[in-house]
Amino acid sequence: MDQTIRPASADRVASAPGSDRLVVLDALRGFAALGILWRNIFVFGLPTVAFSLPEEWGENVVSNVATWLYVVIFVDGTMRGMFSLIFGATALLLLDRYARRPGGLLAADLYFRRLMWLVVFGLVHGYVLLWPHDVLYVYGILGMFLFAFRNMSGRRLLLIGLAIFAVSSLKDGTGWSLDQISNDAFDASQTESLEGSGGAQPGGDALPADPAPIAAGPAEVETSETEDEVAMFEELERLALAEMDERLAGYTDLVRTLALETFQEQTTLFFTDHVLDVGAMMFFGMALFRLGAFSGRWTSGQYAVMAVIGLAGGLVLGFLIHGATAVPGYSEWSIGSADAYLYNLRRLLLCLGLIGLANLLARGRVSRTLLMPFTAVGRIPLTTYVGQTVICVALFYGVGLGLFGTLEHHQLLGIAFAINLAQVVFAFIWLKLVGQGPLEALLRRLVGIGIETGRH
Repeated sequence: MDQTIRPASADRVASAPGSDRLVVLDALRGFAALGILWRNIFVFGLPTVAFSLPEEWGENVVSNVATWLYVVIFVDGTMRGMFSLIFGATALLLLDRYARRPGGLLAADLYFRRLMWLVVFGLVHGYVLLWPHDVLYVYGILGMFLFAFRNMSGRRLLLIGLAIFAVSSLKDGTGWSLDQISNDAFDASQTESLEGSGGAQPGGDALPADPAPIAAGPAEVETSETEDEVAMFEELERLALAEMDERLAGYTDLVRTLALETFQEQTTLFFTDHVLDVGAMMFFGMALFRLGAFSGRWTSGQYAVMAVIGLAGGLVLGFLIHGATAVPGYSEWSIGSADAYLYNLRRLLLCLGLIGLANLLARGRVSRTLLMPFTAVGRIPLTTYVGQTVICVALFYGVGLGLFGTLEHHQLLGIAFAINLAQVVFAFIWLKLVGQGPLEALLRRLVGIGIETGRH
């Protein structure tokens, strides 16, 4: 006999008068969909080593450093975290909606079919459209596990999220990872093998014995440091030029190169990083949904506290991590080696602050208009997210205009804002004419929602 998904009790379902809940969720989803480009465009347009060297890459140092600070303090990790958080909340929203429909296992069937197709979209996005850092694949896989937690209370979901969050922060702070341990173990075994064979390398002569150390004078030390710095920049330049050659190649070569990165993201890094990183945020999103944070059930004062503490705390923490070392006169404020432990806390605070702010804006007739562009984009997030990849590949890679490595930090961020504006205009026009994004419509058709629920 078919079994239905048990709907949560009324006191645990996040409900609100009108469509406030959908406005907030759509607005936050749209903001994350637009904002994630503010970080991703540097992956599309700059060599990896160049992003963290805004003083060295380009001529407009002040604008480049300011752009870099904006990204690393506010954007980096925050938009991905918001995406994950909203995905968790939306998963419960969909399951609650499906549970109210007749049809037994049809509700679960629709949910899992949606996620399976999301995995397919992620594979196409990564391997065919050339974006190794795709999140659709990760969300599709992890979203399947959320089904087992659909009837948990908000408090229990919050505890699970905090536990995963703590492990993730500890892993980041200590640098512990299964991938690194595996590489270290391999290197150790290779070293032991060489030592056991008398220091001989395969196909080569025995390694010479280390000469006795000779104390160096101050002049020699200074010269050595200068030579090391020169050698470091030469190596960075070599890496940047090599990456430029790769990105400016033809489509076949790009597929061959980026497929390796995509495979690593969807296999090794999925287990070492994404399960904890994304999983914690998904559980936070589910918990906040159950606790009514997206439904307008909290008071304006509670949302205001959430917005102020979250945004102020996240920005201050981000400045102490990155800004203190980049802005002259604030070096003593730097939190030093503790930054890796606090990366997750910074972005979580910023996400909570944005949720509080969105709820406050949704309560006023005038202020709600500020959410309209994000709400429109939030209704077509899949089209927006994948569309950014298509546009950036056409702009920066060898299959298009080949602008990779030719622009500075502030110029790339300006292009990201221009793409955002075009996507907002597209969202308004497309929704008015069609009512649903093209990729969202394709996903619904593949899932079979219109046919199996009797809605077209």
